[in-house]
Amino acid sequence: MKDNAAIKESISRDLEPTPADAKELTRDGLLSSLAPTVERFLSQQRQDGYWWYSLEANETIGAEFIYLMHYLGEVDAEIQEGIKNRILDVQRSDGTWAIYHDGPPDLSTTIESYFALRIAGVPADDENMVKARQYIVKNGGIEECRVFTKIHLAMFGIIPWSACPEMPAWFILMPNWIPFNIYEFSSWARATIVPLLIFMTLKKNKKAPNNITLDELFRDKPEQRKFRFKHEKGLISIENMFLITDKALKILNKIPISPLRKYAISKCSEWTWEHVKRTEDIYPALAYCALAFKAIGYHNDSPQIRKPFQALKMFQQRYATAEIPALPDEIRDTPAARPSKIREIGKDPFVSKSDGNRIHQQCCISPVWDTPWMMMALLETGLPPDHPALLKAARWLIGKQIRTVKGDWKIKNPLAKPGGWSFEFENDYFPDVDDTIEVLTAIDRTAIPEEEKSEAVAVGIDWMLSMQCKDGGWGAFDINQNQQLVNRIPFSDHKACLDPSTPDITGRMLEYLVTKGYTKDDPRVARAIEFIWNRQKPFGAWFGRWGVNYIYGTWNVLMGLSAIGVDPSDERIVKALNWLESIQRADGGWSESPITYEDVKEFSGYNVSLPSQTAWALMGLIAGGRAKGKAASRGAAWLLNNRNAEGGWDEKHYTGTGFERHFYIRYHGYRHYFPLLALGRYAKELSPGKEV
Repeated sequence: MKDNAAIKESISRDLEPTPADAKELTRDGLLSSLAPTVERFLSQQRQDGYWWYSLEANETIGAEFIYLMHYLGEVDAEIQEGIKNRILDVQRSDGTWAIYHDGPPDLSTTIESYFALRIAGVPADDENMVKARQYIVKNGGIEECRVFTKIHLAMFGIIPWSACPEMPAWFILMPNWIPFNIYEFSSWARATIVPLLIFMTLKKNKKAPNNITLDELFRDKPEQRKFRFKHEKGLISIENMFLITDKALKILNKIPISPLRKYAISKCSEWTWEHVKRTEDIYPALAYCALAFKAIGYHNDSPQIRKPFQALKMFQQRYATAEIPALPDEIRDTPAARPSKIREIGKDPFVSKSDGNRIHQQCCISPVWDTPWMMMALLETGLPPDHPALLKAARWLIGKQIRTVKGDWKIKNPLAKPGGWSFEFENDYFPDVDDTIEVLTAIDRTAIPEEEKSEAVAVGIDWMLSMQCKDGGWGAFDINQNQQLVNRIPFSDHKACLDPSTPDITGRMLEYLVTKGYTKDDPRVARAIEFIWNRQKPFGAWFGRWGVNYIYGTWNVLMGLSAIGVDPSDERIVKALNWLESIQRADGGWSESPITYEDVKEFSGYNVSLPSQTAWALMGLIAGGRAKGKAASRGAAWLLNNRNAEGGWDEKHYTGTGFERHFYIRYHGYRHYFPLLALGRYAKELSPGKEV
């Protein structure tokens, strides 16, 4: 495999960056122009067969790792310095931090970043810290920050625990048949909440490093400070009912420790450890696991702390440039250095920890998501299905299928057999429908012998079909995950504790089922189509749960409806296509800001076009039968004309959605495989030698 410098040099020679007009392209000409791009992406395949790109979120992730090190009493000065430099790198000129590139300032993110920098030795009178402090106080101070920020401040005594919502450990004991239990929370919330039940029942404080008090970040004097939870106006509301309950729980929590509390903590401990042993999940779940067991009294060398702590270190990227590299550290190609192996040996395999002075703490890792998407992009641009790279990738994916572990999904879906795929290298308890769809799609398209893939495909389809919800749609990790009460408790100020059916996943599911012979006559398909129609917005688009936002949702739905045979002249399809064309930018591309998740009346794009969102819009138009139209032609031309010197695309903006309004992701793979996939599909609409 070539090194990056050699790849860049060869591609720069081969790729002629002359402007392209899609109207002048033939299929062969377009595919030929993409050849250097294909070679570039083939070179990024890892030795085991997978593709894996960086995930970039906001700076609370790095800040909270600094907190974690200090709470555990195990501070790596080099890591702290690297994270500090990363946080300073992305601070804006006004002193604030945001939750996505070019987004508005975010109070809680700015507070957490400021606190981490103070811990790491940046003085309070530093010019940039002064700017941050001015913004924080002007916008309500620590008193107005989110619940998760309050928890991290409380654990160092910056604010009292009473400022946080009560989360009693005995909540784990609630039976599954009542409306309010841990399995009514989404998988990501559940994996975070259970260790938090321990941590927030025990309320073990650590002294803040360097005697930091953060008094400068409070709006009011100590005797005047009030910490309020967001609630509905008026005396009678569900939110206010929960606030009254929270006050009652605070009183009950002052009662001396009871046998019930001890038993509940033990059940939370069992649940947490059982899940962490078999997972490589998101940052909060792993971090709170380590915090919970530390609060119980476990030593840092115990597996319960060592394994999640080391796994989080594996999420880190060390780099020396101003930009995060698209590919995570190459050391991860060494099997002994993978998180699953670290869990076995319990030791940090890094010898030389850094070639640079910046460290980015990823929130998660995505090889099982990146790999099938890159496979599909390469297939659509003409790579033969028996190409060794594709066969190797397909076999790697087959080996990642979860066949023996019944994850948390079994609580609401007890009769189904396991057969899904998860997002990460290892996450047995939390496979998801979205990943499983794309993995099966890619495996089906390769020339892997039937005897190697048929059983995996059959089991995977059965599991996905079993995950259809009562409303006809599909969610990601669970079925019928729509108990609205859980989003209205004081803890859920982010409103991200549910995993309901979504149009984007349901549309993708329809697209895949067609390849297996399912038609509109199948009752499951009919219910899914009805779900999609019921979710269309008045202006024609569909909400995007896992990508920003309406462009993503509309593309996925149009792909599904087109595949299943819905007439493109259907007025609802026409409305969606017209909407896509109406938001095209003057330069031919598309973009959409996360602001569209807010309650706004007008569409909001960025002031630049983005490769990933342009690709989604182009594929939506192709699916709707408008590949020969002017909008599609201009979109394809924009993608062709905006490649970088290496044959790929650049994109700093965040187009992935973790939790709308609160957590967005810059998937570095999105700017690579989605534009290539879109251009490959566009090429199929061209005839060899025939101009559009």
